Amino acid sequence: MAPILEFDALRLAYRARGTVAYAMNDVSLVVGEGEAVGLVGESGSGKSTLARATLGLTPRRIATIESGRILIGGTDVTRFSEDQWQAMRGNPVAMVFQDPLSYLNPVMRVGKQIAESVRAHAPGLAVATRVVELLSLVKLPAAAADAYPHELSGGMRQRALLAVALGCEPKLLVADEPTTALDVTTQAEILALIRELRERLGMALLLISHDLGIVASACDRIYVMYAGHTVEWGATADVFQRPAHPYTVGLLKAAQAARNSEGRFATISGDPPNLSELSPGCPFTPRCPQARAECRESMPAPSPARNAGAQTLRCWAHR
Repeated sequence: MAPILEFDALRLAYRARGTVAYAMNDVSLVVGEGEAVGLVGESGSGKSTLARATLGLTPRRIATIESGRILIGGTDVTRFSEDQWQAMRGNPVAMVFQDPLSYLNPVMRVGKQIAESVRAHAPGLAVATRVVELLSLVKLPAAAADAYPHELSGGMRQRALLAVALGCEPKLLVADEPTTALDVTTQAEILALIRELRERLGMALLLISHDLGIVASACDRIYVMYAGHTVEWGATADVFQRPAHPYTVGLLKAAQAARNSEGRFATISGDPPNLSELSPGCPFTPRCPQARAECRESMPAPSPARNAGAQTLRCWAHR
């Protein structure tokens, strides 16, 4: 059976005002049927571009796929037209965005927005009944259907956006930073809800986050992105317990609450690179404590981690 989503060596560039920035550079990623996959990395690593490319939402005026493929359910959608993408959005792939208040219509009641989703993807159903079912599924009261988005709390708006997505009956839910603007308690509730819905509906999940703890608790496998590259991937337990790529090691250390002997939190030295000024080598080289001459010359092909877990990575130190 073909994976529900596959990125095959995808290279995507943004072009504007004479500048070219490679937001995705030879990216490979696979999400199987019913699988939960996490995608992590610093801001600007390319995570949200990948999410938008999954639904053909990158701005066509400035975004160009130069090579590689995107496959959904085994179908190559890389060169789809807008009309073809429109048929794919919602079912088989739906998306929950970072800030629901920006994506819910502010002048339309929540129930009507959920109803639009149902009519578009399941026109034979009794719409009013299905709206109530979806609100119940995301643990919102039926009265929420009559509310406008601004009348709901942040957690309730995220649940409403989930209801809109689930009205499409997707096989894959892409969740792009779905808990960033929420307090810790509400974050836990939304994550538990997503996990419950995935298990109940047999849905695959691509969870995108900068929070390693969130991904560790929710995902079977994980991909680590840096400067447009997927640099390490494998079973979540392998990557978290025995990280191999120096960037992954740095991320995990920086996520710890413990301070060092000087009373400081761990950080990764240096700054992320400018995506319009990348060298031919590994983009992490200027910040890497294990950098060597070949790191500056070329990006290595994926290979198994040496003396670590069963994950795969792109690093000359593990060749």
